[in-house]
Amino acid sequence: MKVALLTYWGADNYGATLQAYATIKALQEIGHEAQLINLLIDEPKRSWIKNLLLYPKHLKFNSFRKQYFTSVTSPYISLKELQNNPPQADYYMVGSDQTWNPDISKDKTPVFFLDFGYKNVKKITYAASFGKDKWETSEWISDTEVQQLLSQFEAIAVRENTGVQILKRFGVNSIQVLDPVLLFENYPELVGKPQDNPEIILYKLVNTNEFYEKAKIIGHQFDLKVRSIGSIRRVKGIKCAYPESIPAWMNRIASGQYVITDSFHGTVISLLYEKQFVVCVGNPKLVTRIKSLLSLVGLEERIMNVGDPVEQIMQMMKKPIDYNKVNEILASERNKSKEYLKKIII
Repeated sequence: MKVALLTYWGADNYGATLQAYATIKALQEIGHEAQLINLLIDEPKRSWIKNLLLYPKHLKFNSFRKQYFTSVTSPYISLKELQNNPPQADYYMVGSDQTWNPDISKDKTPVFFLDFGYKNVKKITYAASFGKDKWETSEWISDTEVQQLLSQFEAIAVRENTGVQILKRFGVNSIQVLDPVLLFENYPELVGKPQDNPEIILYKLVNTNEFYEKAKIIGHQFDLKVRSIGSIRRVKGIKCAYPESIPAWMNRIASGQYVITDSFHGTVISLLYEKQFVVCVGNPKLVTRIKSLLSLVGLEERIMNVGDPVEQIMQMMKKPIDYNKVNEILASERNKSKEYLKKIII
């Protein structure tokens, strides 16, 4: 079967690009053809200086996409274009990532609810995410429109338990599945064999001086070097690895002795490679996805706040994680998630 996949994949974002890769890999593994829908999303406006600084990263992301995203539709710039000339496919699939978060998709929101397509093409989701714990009426789409569009789906699976509850509000039944990156135990084709690197790896999306000062204290107390990845920000006393390719970014996390992050996919890679990690929340509004995942594997206590005393953060970093238990849960959820895919695409 041919599956036209609508997700976030064109931005230079580690997690978004990796989840698209994993979704394609999962579909191909069960014998289907996956084609990415090339919906052009407006990039945030940046100064020419920042664009120049980010350009080396952009080149590495483009290289990854050219190598692994080999089946892509012609570009679409609007819902109207998709409605007038939808992709040829047996299924339209939306997900994963925050595809159902209007704060991100804005005027493209109806597109991500698949308000287009031939009538004979079935509509499904895999791990679609709202990115929040409740639905907020949006200027980009009405609740009535959402309900009507949801009724057209053959099957709906979302990534967070909060998504299941949001859909119940619309009278829609769904199941919770794993983020596609978790559908595989590891990624040797990208990461290779991780090394034992005596470093504390920082992968932070919300950066503050308070966080970096605490990170330096932790490094001193643990007698380990501290390395920031995925950010162009330079901090005195902290090593920086930038710009990194997606495989190099993954390898840094997989090889580190400890990981401190506030990223969902930073947390995902930490779990897959059995890292001692803590989630140090920078923006409480962005923690829903991580909380859902860590609740699933019994590690919710590892979510901390930047304002927590440094001693408490260090104590949690040292607390051993029972990865036998975590892996057992992930294996069960992985099987359930893969069975969902096999069942809905026939």
